[in-house]
Amino acid sequence: MQHRVFALPRQRSLVLPTVLNPFVQETVLTTTDKIKCVLLGVVLLPLRVLCLAVLLLVSWPVAAIATFLHPIKGAIEPMAGWRRFLSQVVMSCVGRAFFFFLGFRVRVKGRRSHSDEAPILAVAPHSSFFDGIVTIVAGLPSTVSRSENLATPVFGRFLRCLQPVLVSRLDPNSRKNTILEIERRATSGGKWPQVLIFPEGTCTNRSCLITFKQGAFIPGVPVQPVLLRYPNQLDTVTWTWQGRKARTILLLTLCQLYTNIEIEFLPPQIPSEDEMKAPALFASRVRSTMAT
Repeated sequence: MQHRVFALPRQRSLVLPTVLNPFVQETVLTTTDKIKCVLLGVVLLPLRVLCLAVLLLVSWPVAAIATFLHPIKGAIEPMAGWRRFLSQVVMSCVGRAFFFFLGFRVRVKGRRSHSDEAPILAVAPHSSFFDGIVTIVAGLPSTVSRSENLATPVFGRFLRCLQPVLVSRLDPNSRKNTILEIERRATSGGKWPQVLIFPEGTCTNRSCLITFKQGAFIPGVPVQPVLLRYPNQLDTVTWTWQGRKARTILLLTLCQLYTNIEIEFLPPQIPSEDEMKAPALFASRVRSTMAT
C-alpha cells in the first residue's frame, strides 16, 4: 500500500524578513508632539532665529575676507597664514555657536585621528543637512560638494572656507577629476587638511547603511570611519527623497528644546594590498565595520 506524501508547509525561517525602505521617512507627529512644538516654538523660534541672524551677519564678512580672491578651482593650494586662521579657528567658533543656537547637544566618542594617521574621514549614515555639524567637530576638514552649492546665498561663502573638492554634473570628466583631487590631497603628507566624505552619497533614514561609493577608498590610504546618531525621542532631522521638506525639518528642529547628536570616531582602517587594488573590497569592509 502506497503512502500519500503531503507537501510540508513553508517554514517561517524561509520567509524573507521585512526590509525598511531607507529612502522613506514616515515619522508621524502625534497630537501631543504638535502641542509641544507649538508651545516651545512660541518662545524658542523667535529667539533662535534672532540669534542665528545676528551670528550670520557678524560672521559672513569674516568668511568673505578669508576667501577673497582665493581660487576655488584648478591647482589650488591649502590656505595659509591669516586666511587659514580666519577659515579654521574663527569659523570653527562660528560653527559651534551656530549649532548651539539651533539647539543641538553634541556628544563625541572616540578620538579623531591626525591627517597623517588617516587622511580621509568616512562619515555615515548620512541622513540630514544637519550632518554638517561633523565638520565642526572634526576640525573643519575639506569636503566633497557640488559646485552649484558655492552659489548658495550666504552659506556658499562659508563653504568656500572649507576649500571643498568640487563635483560638477555638467562636466563629463568630473568624476575622474574629483577622484584625482581627493587622491592628491590624501597623499599630501599632511599638507592638506583631512578630506571628509559621506560614502553613501545620499541621505537615508538611518535604518541601514547602503552601499558605499568608492571615491573615499580609491586612494588606498587609511580611512577613519565616523558614525552619526540622533538619539532623540522624536525624529525631526531626517531628510529623505520621500518625506518632509527641508523647511519643515528646520522648523520642527528649531521648535525642540534640544536635539541630541552623537559623533563616534572609530579606529582608522588600513587597506590591505588586495584592498588597495580593489577599492570595492575596502569600502565593503569599512561599511561592515561601521554597521556592527
